[in-house]
Amino acid sequence: MTSKTMDAVNRLAPNARDNYREAIRKGDSLFETHGITTHLRMAHFLAQALHETGGFTILRENMNYSASRLVEIFGVHHHSAAVTVAEADKLVRHPEAIAERVYGLGNPRKARELGNTKPGDGFRYRGNGVLQTTGRDNHRRMGDACGIDFEGKPDLVIVPEHALKPALHEWTANNLNHLADKNDIRTITRRINGGLIGFADREAWFNKVWALLKAGDEPEEAWEASQEDGSVTWLQRALNDLGADPKLVVDGRHGPATRKAVKAFQVAAGIVADGIPGPVTEAAIRLRLDTTRGAREPSQS
Repeated sequence: MTSKTMDAVNRLAPNARDNYREAIRKGDSLFETHGITTHLRMAHFLAQALHETGGFTILRENMNYSASRLVEIFGVHHHSAAVTVAEADKLVRHPEAIAERVYGLGNPRKARELGNTKPGDGFRYRGNGVLQTTGRDNHRRMGDACGIDFEGKPDLVIVPEHALKPALHEWTANNLNHLADKNDIRTITRRINGGLIGFADREAWFNKVWALLKAGDEPEEAWEASQEDGSVTWLQRALNDLGADPKLVVDGRHGPATRKAVKAFQVAAGIVADGIPGPVTEAAIRLRLDTTRGAREPSQS
C-alpha cells in the first residue's frame, strides 16, 4: 500500500517535510504491525495526521501566536489556561513563555494533566510529530511503548526512523482501526483531540485521501464501504421515532441522509445545527424521546 499512500501524500501535501515523507515511504512494516492494512483505515489515519501537522509541514507546535490567536485558542471559555486579553498582549511573540503559560506551570491544571512538573516543560514537551504528542507524561508513555527515550530526547519523535511510532501506538491504544472500519471520524477525532476541534478540516482531508486511495471496486463514498455501527443504528431509529422526513433507512451507516436528518432535528431543538451527532445532540434526542408519548427508546423495527 506504500506506493499508493506516498502518491496521495505527494499530491495532497506537496510541501510535506522530508522527515514525514521518509517515515511513510519506509513505513510498510509499522503500518502492518498496527493493522492499518485497508484503504479505509489508512485514509482515516492520514486525515488525522494531515490535520495535526498542517499537511505534514509542522514538526513541532509553533507557539509563536499573535495576541488575537492566543485569546481565540487559549482564552477564557476556550481553554483551561483562560488567557485574558491583557495577558495575551504581554505574551505575544514569546513562544517559550506562551507554552509555559498554557501547558506548563503557568496553568497548574493542564500541567498536572500532562505531567509537566518542571519549569520549561511546557515548551519542551509542546506538540510533537505526526499526531502532535504533547506533555512529559505522554512522551514518557510513548517512549516506554516504543522502547525509545522520547522523554529525555523529545526531538527523537520527529526523526524519520521513529516518526510514525508514537502516532501508531496511540492509534492502536485507542482502538481506532475499529472506528475507522465503521467510518466513525467523529469518535476518532474525539479520542485523538479530546473534542471536535478542527473536525471540518479533518473531514475535508479524509474525503480527499479516500478519493485517492480507494480501489476501483470500492464505493465513491467512504460511508458506503463502512461496517454497520450500532450507535448509528440507534441514532437512525431514534430519528425515525421522532418523525424524520423522509424516513431513514436503518443500515447503521452515517451517510448524507442521516446527517441531513440530524441537522433537521438540531434546528428543531434549537441547538447548533452542524449535522454532527455529538453529546449535546444525543442528550437532546434522548430527552425528546423521553417526553414523547410511548417512545422511551427507539423502536426495533
